[in-house]
Amino acid sequence: MTEYRKRNTRIELEGLSKEKHLLNETIEVLTAHESVRAFQSKDIPTNILQTITVAARSAPTSSNLQAYSIIAIKDVQRKARLASLSGNQSFIKEAPVFLVFCADIYRLKHITESQGYRFLSNTLEMFLLSSMDATLALQNSLVAAESVGLGCVPVGSIRNNPDAVAEELGLPAGVFAISGLSIGYEKEGTRRGVKPRLPEKVTVHNEKYKTDYLDQLLEEYDKTMISRKTYDGRRVSLAGEPEKHGVDYGWREHTARRCTRPETIAASASLRENLKNILENRGFSF
Repeated sequence: MTEYRKRNTRIELEGLSKEKHLLNETIEVLTAHESVRAFQSKDIPTNILQTITVAARSAPTSSNLQAYSIIAIKDVQRKARLASLSGNQSFIKEAPVFLVFCADIYRLKHITESQGYRFLSNTLEMFLLSSMDATLALQNSLVAAESVGLGCVPVGSIRNNPDAVAEELGLPAGVFAISGLSIGYEKEGTRRGVKPRLPEKVTVHNEKYKTDYLDQLLEEYDKTMISRKTYDGRRVSLAGEPEKHGVDYGWREHTARRCTRPETIAASASLRENLKNILENRGFSF
């Protein structure tokens, strides 16, 4: 059985006390998460993969509807095609297993009609519910995999070409690929350490939402990310505008540039911009 290897955690990164913050093995796994994008060719044993999917199926699910499905992909050629459809992410085909987590209302519609009723729950709420069910299952899978020493990276770009992905995976109407998860034995030397997150006071609020000291805290976070050279070689280009000079390129500048346009493959090619129409054609309603 693969065993979890102790790693540096966010508690240590932020200078918090291990004892005060109850750093047990579960919290250590959670706070040591780091996306892994380079994998060995070594296969994952069947019993370990099943343990991961059992953990996924143990995630919370709204009203026990279990409105999600997981597709496990090992076939080399299928992984290569999905990698191509997902922004040419090489780690998808490199990882021994690629899990695709789907929002799934096909099964709910099927049983409703089989029981002699009309399916009237095809609403925005049902899409959100099924998407959350799928996402919670993914998170359980990620934590389970990391707890036994495997590396993982979630893949949102599975949504780049929804219709082609649906055809590749044989998804019926009412099933939509929300996210993927590449899992495998990581190559040595691929980790850079736990990435700093926004300060706790920015994202965790007591009783009411607060914006006190927001700009000051964001500036401090920027300095941290710049000092780590987090975005070196990863600048987002400004479509139709000259590059700014003399601007510190940290989280704020990077994020602001990302938010000036829809998700894109290139400056001229929109991506995920028409998801509403695609989802409606795939059997969901808003």
